[in-house]
Amino acid sequence: MSHQRLSAVVVAAGRSTRMGFDKLLTPLAGKPLLLHTLERIQQSPLVGEIVLVIRQENEEAVRAVIEPLRNGPPLLLAYGGAQRQDSVSNGLATAGAGYDYVLIQDAARPFITPEVIEAVFLAAQADGAAVCGYPSVDTLKKVNAEQVVDKTIDRSEIWAVQTPQIFRKSLLTEAYAAVAAAGLTVTDDTAAVEHLGKPVRIVRYDGINFKITTPADWNMAGTCLMSEPDSPTGQELRRLVHDFNNHLTPLLGYSFLVENEFPAESRGKKFAANIQVAGEKCHKVSQQIQRIIRQLFPRKEEIHGEIEPR
Repeated sequence: MSHQRLSAVVVAAGRSTRMGFDKLLTPLAGKPLLLHTLERIQQSPLVGEIVLVIRQENEEAVRAVIEPLRNGPPLLLAYGGAQRQDSVSNGLATAGAGYDYVLIQDAARPFITPEVIEAVFLAAQADGAAVCGYPSVDTLKKVNAEQVVDKTIDRSEIWAVQTPQIFRKSLLTEAYAAVAAAGLTVTDDTAAVEHLGKPVRIVRYDGINFKITTPADWNMAGTCLMSEPDSPTGQELRRLVHDFNNHLTPLLGYSFLVENEFPAESRGKKFAANIQVAGEKCHKVSQQIQRIIRQLFPRKEEIHGEIEPR
């Protein structure tokens, strides 16, 4: 692993127009989407700081969301610009001077891992710019304005790219300055480097790493996050079952003691016995719930075999 560290610029200044609500601040699988992404970036030992690029009007809400991260790497805020490239440029300007490399991450991609960060970083150190992606698996069509197929595109050289994208900081700064001077609009950061004529290395990554853009993406991401080992939802369910059992245990014990205080065949003895039977049934239901939790939300130590990287 490299001894150098990264400044991670997380772009979170979009307006979620295709989603219809502010997806980054909305809870998904137990916590705000933005928090999922930031927590995962913090897990990488290569990340020395995080620059979070936000809409200025969201600052108060964002500060509340990131409060749990206060003990991690420094987390700086920058304001977004008119377009994504302006937001990234503002993030670059905020990044610490001591970092030679920067990681650019879409805030709406919550499946980033330390492993993919390391793989892309190693490639960026060799070539100056690197991005993760995967070969296209879909048949691609070029269509005209009437949405009639013009031709089929050869997909053998087509890759879909994602984030993280990692760059030598000076290279990306130069690239965005050139893009601005030429009045160009680019949809991702590697396109700015391509404009300079510099190479960009692509690192194949087949793990889950999609961007949450539509309601369908939102639902899929929720399912993926909740099914992960040690997910927040699983942890919360375990806590609730634990608390339930803590209350149930004395109820069963006291009902047994109370039952013995009544004469045989008395109404009080029957009532106490009924309470004990109901408590025992609740205990069985609790055990069934625990089995379901273990199946749906396994702890890492409960999984046998190797966990596939995401």
